This record gives sequence, structure tokens and C-alpha cells, in this order.
Amino acid sequence: MEPPIPVSILVASYNTRPSYITECIDSIINQNGNFAIELVWINDGTDKDGTYLLEQELQRFQKTKKNAKVIYKKQSANIGLSYCLHDGVLLCSNEIIFRMDSDDIMAPERLNIQYNFMHNTPDCVLCGTNMILFKSDNNSQNKKKAAETNHPDKLTWEEYKLQKSDHILNHPTLCFRKLTILDVGNYNKDLKLPFEDLDLELRVLKKYECVYNLPEMLLMYRIHDNQITQIHKNNQKIIQKKKEYINYITNTNN
Repeated sequence: MEPPIPVSILVASYNTRPSYITECIDSIINQNGNFAIELVWINDGTDKDGTYLLEQELQRFQKTKKNAKVIYKKQSANIGLSYCLHDGVLLCSNEIIFRMDSDDIMAPERLNIQYNFMHNTPDCVLCGTNMILFKSDNNSQNKKKAAETNHPDKLTWEEYKLQKSDHILNHPTLCFRKLTILDVGNYNKDLKLPFEDLDLELRVLKKYECVYNLPEMLLMYRIHDNQITQIHKNNQKIIQKKKEYINYITNTNN
């Protein structure tokens, strides 16, 4: 029998509802394929009760999932997602890293499909997938695709410079090579604005000249009122900062 394939899954959380964490971890436990999963979880200053319940769930994961390992770090205070993900990438032991959020749910074939695509596509250093949006209160579901491109699965730097979209890939669906992320400087731990995904994806796209989006719906993305994305959705200052950053990185040579 072939040895299990080592991969890391990187999650950061802050006061996530315990039931959401349970569903998130269950979806990792239920992944198909022969994988040795290292779950790297950064606790970004969650309150005492939430921390206790989170740590119980991480223990359950390690006991339940075969070939499982947990790397856990609790920040002393709430310092922000970008900083946590920067730390998390450094803590990952494996070259292939999957991202997801603590309130989302993986499709059972996610690891299989994205890992195989990365393995069989040498120029792919970062890929995302399409996803389903849902609300827990009414179980409504909507499909959400990443940015449209001339090629259904690939976006090049030259194509991006023509469209300058503020959305490239669905951040919780990312799968990337650790050395690539370190090569472009990792997540910017000093970034205080909530577009750490766009910042990282643009730096990868610019240096490596392409990123990929898989057409499969491999993640269920939970929508709720406490999400940072929902809170800042129509914040005009943040929208303007995104535009300024996009113009800066597309118009500079470094």
C-alpha cells in the first residue's frame, strides 16, 4: 500500500461559533483519499470558553482521523487574520498547504482534486476552486465562481492587467506550494486592511505569471452577519484602498 500523502490544512479562527467549528472539522475528517493531514490551527485571541471548546474539537480530530496531526497556536490577543496566516504558513511542515476558514465546510473530494491538479500541473503554484454560498438559518445555497478569464481554469498576469479585478480566487479554497508563498514574502503580517487574500494572490500572480481556478464546487462558504467580509462589504474606504493597491502593483516593475 502506498504511504499517505502529507498535506497541511491552515485555519485561523476568532470566536467562531462552536457548532461551525465542529462542522468544519468533521468535513476535514471525512476527506476521501490517502492523506496524512497536518491541521495547523491559529487561535486569534478567542475568549476562554471558545478556546476550551476549540481545543476539545482539535483533540477529537487527532483521535478520530487516521494519520492526523495538530499544530496549534494561541495568540495572546486578537491581532488579525493576515498576521495569523503568516505565522501559520511558517508552522506548516508540508509543501502543499490548503486554506479554509473555521466556519466553512469542505467537499469530501477537495483534497483529492486539488492535490492531483497541483501534482499534474507543474506551472501551478496556487489554485482555488468554485464554491457554494449558504446561510445556516435557511439553508439557502448559491454558487459562487472566481473571476472570469479567457481560459476557464487559468488566469495569466497579462490577462489580469487588462481586467484589474478586485477578486481573483476564492480565498478559503486556496491550495498552494509553501516555498512559493515564502518566495513572494508570505502573507503580509502588517496588513491591517481585510484583503490579505488579494494582496497575496497578486504577488504570486505577478511573479509566477499565472494562477488556476478549478471549476468544481469544493467548499461550502457560510454567510453570516459576524463575518469580516460581510461587515466591510460596502466600505468605500476599503474599496478605494483595493483599487489603489491594484494600480500600484500592476504599474510597478518590482
